[in-house]
Amino acid sequence: MLSRSRSIFSTLGNSPNGFDTNLTRTLDLDAGIRFRLLLVQNGTLDGLRNGTVPLSQLLLSSPASLQVSDVGNSTFDLRFEDSPGSGQFNDAVLQMQLGTEADKPIGTNLQDQQEGEVLDLRGLTDTQTATFTVNREAAYNNFVGFFSVADANGSIDINGDGIGDLLPGQTGYGEAAVKNRVGGINLSVGNQGQASFTGQFEGGSIFAPFLIVNGTPDQLLDSNPNNNPAIYFPYLGANSDKVDHVRMLGNNVFGFEDLTNGGDKDFNDIIVSVKFN
Repeated sequence: MLSRSRSIFSTLGNSPNGFDTNLTRTLDLDAGIRFRLLLVQNGTLDGLRNGTVPLSQLLLSSPASLQVSDVGNSTFDLRFEDSPGSGQFNDAVLQMQLGTEADKPIGTNLQDQQEGEVLDLRGLTDTQTATFTVNREAAYNNFVGFFSVADANGSIDINGDGIGDLLPGQTGYGEAAVKNRVGGINLSVGNQGQASFTGQFEGGSIFAPFLIVNGTPDQLLDSNPNNNPAIYFPYLGANSDKVDHVRMLGNNVFGFEDLTNGGDKDFNDIIVSVKFN
């Protein structure tokens, strides 16, 4: 079941000041299929898949956990209850609209897949200009950047032949990711602040984000290993604690958790929203 599941939204319990919570996701579903909704309490599908989130936190849709209302025009209100029996049905409220076709935003092709918290620009040949909006609810002064990966598994091409040489979790992966980061995309903001940046991605590749906790790329690349800050990726195998630290909050909206072992699991420590011109 988990191998066939796809991520739609992650919710925030405490949004940073100024963060736009009007989020959308666009998914492709095959005609004629039946699907069932599920909710992961205080965790993610990736965490369930690698065993760091217990199956007891998985709720399959049922009359006790989900209310569905048809509001017309192929639109449905979905109201989830994460404590079946309380009868509140307001823990997560979504609106779903079905249509025959929809334009998926640039970069989102992998974002409903396993460890898919990336920007997929394969199939594009031109340079893509992006606008970043960054929000923060954290004590740490975190840094977010992006680096190119060779495939959906997150491998890094070291020798320039287009084939991944270094897999997530292998020695030197973090350093290689930072060395191969996209220049000019250095994202950070003060606590409870909001900042905007612009940057450019070359079409034809997948770009994954990384989070440096309370530090900078220079600290990871200098000759002193004793001052290395923690660094986290969408690929759980590359994280020192093997825990999920990045969630898709909406189309091209990334929420990060900066504390080891998932910390308080609020994923609002720094939020990066990406829009392509």
